[in-house]
Amino acid sequence: MPKLRERLKRPETYLAFAAVLVLAVAADSFRPAEQQYSARAYGDLVGIYQSHVSPMMRSCVRCRYRPTCSEYSRQAVARYGLLTGLRMSIARTLSCRPSVPLGTPDPVS
Repeated sequence: MPKLRERLKRPETYLAFAAVLVLAVAADSFRPAEQQYSARAYGDLVGIYQSHVSPMMRSCVRCRYRPTCSEYSRQAVARYGLLTGLRMSIARTLSCRPSVPLGTPDPVS
């Protein structure tokens, strides 16, 4: 069996790759928000979610806030960078309760 195939069967190979990826994203987060590669990649992933997954979920999920949480997350990450934007997005998602009226405006500030 080739050495590469043997190496790919070992979990430490994937752990090393994950560690390098986390370190690269962490280093990228120190750059200004508009220059972060990770923030742009995150925005692209959210765009894919919005165009392919979100339409399938509209019948069972109703957004209480405007803009939706995915659009809010995209805007927050674009404006403030990956770490701060994700923190803001998580806080907003956790604030969503049935007591919040549908269509409540909550823009990125």
